[in-house]
Amino acid sequence: MSVTADKAAPGGYRDSLDERGGTPRLSLTPDERAAIAELTDVLLDDPFSGEPEQRLHELVLAAHSLPVRLRAVLTEFRLTGRPLGGLLISGLPVDDLALPRTPTSYTEVPYGREVSRAGLILLLLGSALGDPFSFVTQQQGKLILDVFPVRGHEQEQLGSSSTVNLEWHNEDAFHEHRADWLLLLGMRNHDDVATTFAPIQDIRLEPEHRKLLFQERYVILPDESHSASFNAATTGLDADDRIAEAFARVAEMNAEPRKIPILSGDPDAPFVRIDPAFMQPLQDAEAQQALDMAIDAIDARLRDVVLYPGDLMIVDNKRAVHGRRPFKARYDGTDRWMRRINVTAHLRNSAGRLHGPLGRAVL
Repeated sequence: MSVTADKAAPGGYRDSLDERGGTPRLSLTPDERAAIAELTDVLLDDPFSGEPEQRLHELVLAAHSLPVRLRAVLTEFRLTGRPLGGLLISGLPVDDLALPRTPTSYTEVPYGREVSRAGLILLLLGSALGDPFSFVTQQQGKLILDVFPVRGHEQEQLGSSSTVNLEWHNEDAFHEHRADWLLLLGMRNHDDVATTFAPIQDIRLEPEHRKLLFQERYVILPDESHSASFNAATTGLDADDRIAEAFARVAEMNAEPRKIPILSGDPDAPFVRIDPAFMQPLQDAEAQQALDMAIDAIDARLRDVVLYPGDLMIVDNKRAVHGRRPFKARYDGTDRWMRRINVTAHLRNSAGRLHGPLGRAVL
């Protein structure tokens, strides 16, 4: 049996993960970091002139050139869900000093080779897991989103807030086509601002509460970042009938939300769908008590993860929640900055609802 086959056996590459910090971490070697830098350099210097969607297809193939140890860990995570909840990858080639200033508004588009490199890293690793995608109702359907504080959003439940605690949640929990995985790449973090994280398998609940949480008795409303009014005020709205229909669909979800379960799937390793900041109090006292117990249990297991430049956190968006601790923004170009993408395991589930030049923006 080859060395590669031996390593790929259960427990092989998984042994590369360091779990001493609470969240499993793969620390890349200098050679692995250099290989990724070289791969992204080749892609950055490639004078690609085809259709934008074809570029994404090429990145799927390029992802096979990532270091084998990294690909093996991502493959096991994709196929088995282990480590349950998510993992960290450290040592990716992102140079804080080579980056431009941290943006301060949604209309400020960051440029530069290092920014483009970070985007390629996200798309390559995302393509090794599944299919990167976006929502047309969020920042005009941009595939790669930049996360940084915005003046005036300090107290909002948005990624652009700062002084308020960004409550833990599943990303886009209200949406049936929400991401399977969320990739968060550290770009700059001079203030050691922590991302919060809790895998659902760490949560202990009484059997009667678990039973209730598997029932369709709960409501999650869309968050503000998907509203037409918020997008009109930040990035502007495209004049397109299908996009207008998408925003109308979000408005309908607000006006007539349907009831859903909080837990679903395998009772021993359930999926979770929860966003307390956008869940209204229930008239159903029994269901509300179970929800309150779940919220308390997650609060008790929440851990802090600080992402520095070159740190990537992969969150299993259906088996873990994440948020962010409060901090004081300066708006001077040195604030915390992350780049992020959504990744789905089943892009074809959104067939008929994909839009935009990349064909990856869900309507």
